[in-house]
Amino acid sequence: MGKSFFYIGLFFLLVGCLNEKQQAEKILRHYISQKEGLIRNYSMESATALWNATVSGDENDYQKLVDIELAFNKSNQNVSNLFAPDRFYSISQNVFTNEQDFQLLKKLKYSGLITDTILSRQLNVLYQAFMGPQIETERYQKLMSAEVKLWQAFSVLKVSVEGKKYGGAQIDSIRKNTTDVSVLKTIFDAYQEQGRLLAPDIIRMVKERNEFAANFGYSDFYQLSLEGKDQTPEQIKLLLDDIELNTRTQFFEAKAVIDKLLAKRFQVPVEMLKPWHYHEERNSYLPEKFTAKMDSLFVNIDPVKQAEKFFTGIGLPIDDVVKNSDLESRRSKSAVTAMINVDFKNDIRLISSIQNTHEGMIRMMHLGGHASHYKTISDDVPYLLKTPNYALGEGVARYFESLASNSEWLKDAIDIDTTAQKELVLVCQHLHQVDRLFRCRKLLAMADFEREVYQYPDQNLDKLWQKLNLKYLGIDYTDEKNACYWATNKYATSLSCTTHNLVLADVFAAQLQHTIEKRVLTRTGSGYTNNAEIGKFLTENLYRYGNELPWEKLIEKLTGEPLKTSYFVGYLVGDERK
Repeated sequence: MGKSFFYIGLFFLLVGCLNEKQQAEKILRHYISQKEGLIRNYSMESATALWNATVSGDENDYQKLVDIELAFNKSNQNVSNLFAPDRFYSISQNVFTNEQDFQLLKKLKYSGLITDTILSRQLNVLYQAFMGPQIETERYQKLMSAEVKLWQAFSVLKVSVEGKKYGGAQIDSIRKNTTDVSVLKTIFDAYQEQGRLLAPDIIRMVKERNEFAANFGYSDFYQLSLEGKDQTPEQIKLLLDDIELNTRTQFFEAKAVIDKLLAKRFQVPVEMLKPWHYHEERNSYLPEKFTAKMDSLFVNIDPVKQAEKFFTGIGLPIDDVVKNSDLESRRSKSAVTAMINVDFKNDIRLISSIQNTHEGMIRMMHLGGHASHYKTISDDVPYLLKTPNYALGEGVARYFESLASNSEWLKDAIDIDTTAQKELVLVCQHLHQVDRLFRCRKLLAMADFEREVYQYPDQNLDKLWQKLNLKYLGIDYTDEKNACYWATNKYATSLSCTTHNLVLADVFAAQLQHTIEKRVLTRTGSGYTNNAEIGKFLTENLYRYGNELPWEKLIEKLTGEPLKTSYFVGYLVGDERK
C-alpha cells in the first residue's frame, strides 16, 4: 500500500476514535513535513532554470523549464521513491500528481476540521499546487509548453530597423528618442506580426485554462486564480472601477497635453495620432527637457551602488544579492527586469540593464525593494507560506521605485543645489500626474481585458481591445479584421490574471508611503537617508510575515487601516486625500 493510501486510511480510522479536529491537523502536519523538502528543491531548480533561460535566451534553456515541471509532477505509481538531490530532474515522485494525495487534501480542505490559520493557509497552497497536474499528462504538457513558448516569444523578440536587429531594451530606447514616425511604425508592425502569429496560441491557452478550471467547479480560470490569492472577481472589479472613475477627468486633461506634445514632436495634427505614437509604460511622456533634467542627476552616479548604499542605510542591505545578479547593460540583452528567487535569503538574483539614468535608478530601487523583502522573511514562517502575496510584494517594490521620483528622497540621496531643487519638485510632481497616471490607466485597460477574455474567449477580441483602449486611454485602434493588436502586448502573452495586482500594488504603495511618512519620518524627525527605523518598521510589520496572513489583514496591521484607493488617487491627481 502506498503512503497516500495509508494517510487516507489512517484518516478515516482515527477520526472516529480521537478528536476529529486534532487528528485531521496531525495528519496534515505529517503530510506537509514529508513533502516540504521536495517542493523546496523543485522550486530552487525551477528558479535556477528560469534564471538560465532569461540570461541566455536559448530555446534549450526554456525547454528545460518545461522538462523540470513535468518531471517533478510525473506520477510515481510504478517508480521507485528514491530521490537524488544532485540530479533533480530524476524526481518522478507523486509530489503534485498523485490522485490519492489530491483526494486527501481535498477531503481535509472541505472537512471544516482544519481551523488552525497557518495550517489552513498551507493546505490551500498545496491544494492549488495539486490542481494543475491532475489533468491528463498530455494536456498538461501542452499547457506548460504553450505558456513557456509565449513567455519566450516576447522576451527574445528582435526587431529589424534600417537593416539592423535590436532587442527589447534597445527598442525601448529607439521609441523614446526617435522622431521618425516610419521607425515607430516599423516597430509597431513587427510586434503586430508577432501578435498575429501568437494570437491563436494565446486563445487556445485561455480555453485550455478555462477547461482546467471547470474540472474543479470554477466558472473560468480567472475566478480560480483570484481565489488562490484571497480575492474575488467582484471585489477586484469594484476597486478598479473606483480608481477608473476617480482618475478619469484628470487623465484626459493630462492626455490632451500629451497629445499636443506628441503632435508637435512628430509633426502631425492631434487627430492623426495613432497607437504607435504612444510609448510603452517605461518611457516618459514628459517634455524632453524634463526627462533630460532627471537623467542629468545620474550622469556621475551608478544606480546600482546608490541603491546598495540606500538599502544598507535603512537597515536592509542587498549587497550579497547584487553580487549574485546580472545588471550590466549589454547589446541584445533581454529586456526583462526581474528578481528571481531561488531560495529566499540564501539565493536571490536580479536581472536588468541598468544605465546611469533616471530609469536606471527607478529599476534598481524597484529590484532592491523586492530583494530586501524576500531576504527578510522570518525563518519561522513555513516554507509554503514564505512567498509574499503578489500585490504586496510588488507594492513594496513600487514604493521604493517611487522614491527615485520623490524630490525629498532625491535631495537626501544626491547633492543638488538650491536652484535645481525647486525645479526638481516641479518635475517630480509631473512624473506623478502624467506618467504614472498613464501607466495606471493602461493597466486598468489590460486588467479589464484579462477578465473579459477568460469570461468570453470566443468574442471579437479586436473589438474588445478597441473599446477598452478608447475607454481607458482615449487611443483608437482601428477596426481591422484580424488586427490582433491585443496580442502585441507583453501582458497578453501570459494572461496570468495578475495585471489587476499591479494596480493593487500601486494602491498599496501609496498607502505605504503615507504610513511611513506619518509613522516613521515624522516620529524620527529625519529623512530617508540612513534612517534604519524604516527597515525596522517594514521588517516588524510586513516583511517578516511572508504570506502567513491574508493580504488585507496584513495591510491593516501595517498601516492601521484597510486598503484605500484615496491615497493613490490623491498622488495621481495632486490632491493627497485622506
